[in-house]
Amino acid sequence: MGAFELQFTQKAVIHRIGNSRSKKLIYVLHGYGQLSKYFIRKFDSMVEMGFTVIAPEGLHRFYLQGTSGRVGASWMTKENRELDIENYLNYLNELHSKIYTEKDWEQIIILGFSQGVATAFRWIADGKIKPNQFLLCSGMIPPDVDLNAQNELFKSIDMTYFSGNKDPYKTEEAVTHFQQRLNQLPFPIKMVEFEGVHEVNVEAVMAEI
Repeated sequence: MGAFELQFTQKAVIHRIGNSRSKKLIYVLHGYGQLSKYFIRKFDSMVEMGFTVIAPEGLHRFYLQGTSGRVGASWMTKENRELDIENYLNYLNELHSKIYTEKDWEQIIILGFSQGVATAFRWIADGKIKPNQFLLCSGMIPPDVDLNAQNELFKSIDMTYFSGNKDPYKTEEAVTHFQQRLNQLPFPIKMVEFEGVHEVNVEAVMAEI
């Protein structure tokens, strides 16, 4: 007896705001324990800037406390992580394949928040999407993405990292590790610090677009 893999068709609900005239596209990838239908509300003001906002949701849903009440979603856990990564990359690539053919987009941006940052790094590294900008909000570079080896994929992307000055996850150890990763990169990432905690500061983000 043992485990085996089974391939099957799965559906996902994607939340979207914008209008038919939008020629600028931004994907927003939520953090751990969030739902895209609420996460996308943070970006209402971007519609006024002419953006179509697409918020995919992680395929793992769970009760945030106990066995009832509020529900959240995640992109992956440590259990069967390689399979989860493969599944969500297939999902995100299929989504982009559909959206990309809708029109001739003038600008494509990916924004990741917290766990969504690592998800976005892996998505770009997979090579199926080529954004103009990558906005990193309070997340980390995943250890399985070798940015030096994949320099050609990332060097043409305008990358900005946003972090709150009171983010409780911003420990001395985490900051040191992140800075070491930055120092090893063959391309620059702009750093923006804002007054706040572990969150997406939309005003700071909009100022960099």
